[in-house]
Amino acid sequence: MAKEGVTWQIQGETTKRLEKELAWPNEIKVLTNGIFQVKAGKERRLQEGQILGEDGRLTSPDGSVVPVMEHLVMKNGQVLMVKDGISSALQGDVTLGDGSTVTQDGFYAKPGGVRSKLLDGQMFQLDGQTIAAKDTVILIAGKVRVQKDGTLFDVPPGRSLMMNDGAKVFGDGTVLMKDGTTRQLTEGVILVMEGVVRRN
Repeated sequence: MAKEGVTWQIQGETTKRLEKELAWPNEIKVLTNGIFQVKAGKERRLQEGQILGEDGRLTSPDGSVVPVMEHLVMKNGQVLMVKDGISSALQGDVTLGDGSTVTQDGFYAKPGGVRSKLLDGQMFQLDGQTIAAKDTVILIAGKVRVQKDGTLFDVPPGRSLMMNDGAKVFGDGTVLMKDGTTRQLTEGVILVMEGVVRRN
């Protein structure tokens, strides 16, 4: 985590200054100065308040959660290639490492399998591995903000929004969880939920 110009390491309930380089899965390297790199990609710096998890997800203070690994994502009906944190429209069809295919017009097919239309928020690493989508809810300056299907937007007072995991978010900061319990959002604390999942 980057905070006040210092890189901190959080393990369970313990937070301490990062004193040596970390090597994580997906060939992610984190340096003590807040620089991180995925494989031989571009070096990037953690910004104030950002948290990079061992699972390769970068959480920002605005409530967004994104993978740092190179991946494909369906967003607002368009397939994007994300490399070194920069998104660009997919140019042509891509065959992934496991032989599956993602098409420029937003379809996915395993070798010899049936094509299915990608849902907004679905993500794949270039080796073919699915990246589980995460939705978030956060209260910022009294406003309820959600990340759903890879897009950030506010839920105004008097309105509500059903999340992918079945939870219902209200514009007053109340969240009715899928198990029926109620949570009240706390300013600046991110609530993470299961994102879009194709059930078939």
